[in-house]
Amino acid sequence: MNFNSKETLTEKKRKHEKILKFENEIPPELEILLNTNPTYGLTEYEHAERLEKFGRNEIKERKRNPFLHFFSFFTGSIAYLIEIALILTGITRDWVNFGIILLLLFVNAFVGWFEESKAESTVEALKNTLAIKTKVWRSGNLIDVDSSTLVPGDIIIVRLGDIVPADAVLLGIGVDGSRTEVDLMLDQAGLTGESLPVVKTKGDTIYSSSIVKQGQMTAVVFLDTEKKIK
Repeated sequence: MNFNSKETLTEKKRKHEKILKFENEIPPELEILLNTNPTYGLTEYEHAERLEKFGRNEIKERKRNPFLHFFSFFTGSIAYLIEIALILTGITRDWVNFGIILLLLFVNAFVGWFEESKAESTVEALKNTLAIKTKVWRSGNLIDVDSSTLVPGDIIIVRLGDIVPADAVLLGIGVDGSRTEVDLMLDQAGLTGESLPVVKTKGDTIYSSSIVKQGQMTAVVFLDTEKKIK
């Protein structure tokens, strides 16, 4: 009897920890927006209001001058120390060390530029994998919409072969509103590097650009792509 009691307490503790983890992932200002009827969705007015408030679900491109961007890596504490050493060797006319330090300065700038370029390439690759269309409940109708128009509180359908269009929380119900016992399997390799699909169930968070490998479920959007990337 005591054993069963301990087991029950353990299960309750795990559930409580899971709820806390889930709640901590959602910004407080969005929690109130997620109480959407899962088989009705947002009204057109609610959607338009939230779209104006939160903006489009997309990654904005930031154009900048590549020449100026490269030379921005000649600033910073390490770069300044190297530049001071360069000036001192120039004053003392130690041209051998001057050349070595100058080379070191350019290598330091190149490494910084290269690392940032890799990060930008990752974001660009992520952008290319974003879903273009998705199924969403809107005023009681299941329709196809541009994924860029999704807002917090939108009820979406994710199923086999779909690319998850935005960060969302699984509701554990199917398209018809009935409870489903089938978990989702998602490929998150592009986000986490995991080689095997991960299992997601009711209450779990699914992330934008993940690919559904098994199952079908309704989810409520809580975070758009741009806010996630930031």
